[in-house]
Amino acid sequence: MSSQRVLIIGAGVIGLTHAITAREAGHSVTILERDGRALGASIRNFGTLWPIGCAFGPERDQALFGVKRWKEIAAAAGIWHSAKGSLSLAYREEAWRVLNEFGEANGDFELLEAGEVIRRFPAANPQGLRGALFSREETLIHTPTAIPALTDYARQLGVTIHLGTPAVKIHADSVDTADGRTFAFDQLVIAAGEEMRLFFPEELASAQIQPCRLQMMRTVPQRAGFDLGAIFVSDLTLCHYPAFRDCPSTAKLRTRLERELPDHHRWGVHVIAAQHHDGTLTLGDSHEYGLDLPPGSQPEVDELILGALRDFAIIPDLRIASRWQGIYLKSKIGQTQVVLHPREHVTMVTAMGGLGMTLSWGLAQQTIQSWNS
Repeated sequence: MSSQRVLIIGAGVIGLTHAITAREAGHSVTILERDGRALGASIRNFGTLWPIGCAFGPERDQALFGVKRWKEIAAAAGIWHSAKGSLSLAYREEAWRVLNEFGEANGDFELLEAGEVIRRFPAANPQGLRGALFSREETLIHTPTAIPALTDYARQLGVTIHLGTPAVKIHADSVDTADGRTFAFDQLVIAAGEEMRLFFPEELASAQIQPCRLQMMRTVPQRAGFDLGAIFVSDLTLCHYPAFRDCPSTAKLRTRLERELPDHHRWGVHVIAAQHHDGTLTLGDSHEYGLDLPPGSQPEVDELILGALRDFAIIPDLRIASRWQGIYLKSKIGQTQVVLHPREHVTMVTAMGGLGMTLSWGLAQQTIQSWNS
């Protein structure tokens, strides 16, 4: 592959993975980032690398490739990561059936009866527990520190990064920035998160994409010695990700959850608990959609999240140290990654369906390989 001038708009995880992959392939790479550092969805998530949420087939293969690449880069760039896997806990009979159907259809998982769950994961709430499914592949990183470290690693590879440099106009082979400069390109990758709608709005509108807003929290550090042992999820999450969609009992579980937990359904709440190296737990989240969302967070939504967490996890200290909102673009038609080519040599990458940390490395590889086809 001959070397090309690659220009990337956006220094979040999608932009950085494309930049590093392109640089490894021998291209000259420049990133334009509007802010002083990445401040969007890339640092406002759980840091979960989540193959268990991806549909089996090419998407799961892409997710597993992403986990592999993160581990390689983490070793080279000094990025903390924890490969303790995930634990999907079942408290309703329908949820236990979903996990059994999923585990029996796929051989990479371990179904655990309730007693075994409590023995191995004492933070799981034993009250009403039917069992759980343990998956070894899921890995956790700490995005507020991982993304800056990934940025430094890209620079060490020779990627040029211009921070505080908003792109304002895209030409056939160049991009103008707000400070009056022009950057030429042979290939342009637009990975600008929610700002994507400023570029090629008609093409983006035709792709049926909408903003999604999340509410999330982080606890104070837990007492010394407390270890969640894995990334915890429960019944609500089984209806959220594509991987469980085809299990025969998923529809029955969804119907029961919508009947029993109407407010959780209204706010799109499913709950993940992930413990980082500093002992804090990242908790969330909710899902609101549309262009006219009110600016404030809803305290009652945080309480829905915390209440659902208590149903499946015993956390020593649930004092909340910080709360925030995240916004990303999501497909209205269920796609977990949207790639558009509005013009020759221009690639727009967005709408990763909450799986951007997991799928970005594989998508970057596909993008760079396509330039030689």
